[in-house]
Amino acid sequence: MKLDEASHLILCHIFNTKNVELDDFTTTNKERCEKILNSLNFDLSSFFKEISFSDKTKGEIILRLIESGTDIRAIFEFLDWKGFEIIISTIFDKIGYTVQSNFRYKDESTKYEIDVLAFKFPYLFVIDCKHYKHPSPTVMKEAVIKQKERTEVLLEMFPILYEELISKLLLPIKRQIYLYPLIISWRNQEVQFHQNIPIVAFSKLSGFLQEIDEFRFNLFHLSLELD
Repeated sequence: MKLDEASHLILCHIFNTKNVELDDFTTTNKERCEKILNSLNFDLSSFFKEISFSDKTKGEIILRLIESGTDIRAIFEFLDWKGFEIIISTIFDKIGYTVQSNFRYKDESTKYEIDVLAFKFPYLFVIDCKHYKHPSPTVMKEAVIKQKERTEVLLEMFPILYEELISKLLLPIKRQIYLYPLIISWRNQEVQFHQNIPIVAFSKLSGFLQEIDEFRFNLFHLSLELD
């Protein structure tokens, strides 16, 4: 699928992949851009004078493009792995989760990085974002195993990481929470499981989160009692 010209120019600008000028727009594209940007409280002219955008703003713009009818497959074709992480973080933020991206920690021998941590009581999702076009089952199973390890080490290291995680994720005191490793792929497919760990397509994420209460204890998870 191909991006419409207005969406393409907006994305090129926020990700600095092309120098965009207002002269690049046809009248129709300019009208579409104005409608999208005005809904985000941007003025067309000032928007294209901005030279940098926060990840939060980038995510909001991408979501608005999706809501306005831009083909989601075309958007994901444009995005790189970082852009995909940004949109996942934005989605969790929009539905009330406290989010921390690119969380790094280490044990005695290994460094780890989690793409996205998303917390809304009692769930702490430990998310690996996979921006693969055609991932093989073997690759996705390997991703699950690695994410399970990251989650287990995160739990082991929690006494050391306690203050940082409490601060960044606004975790509650004296409550029990549950850590769930989760793989999110942009490839459109049904929810899959390996070792009771879900592999969820972006298109299925909203439904998955709406139904999590019904099957949460059937999924692999780790319990953590916060003192």
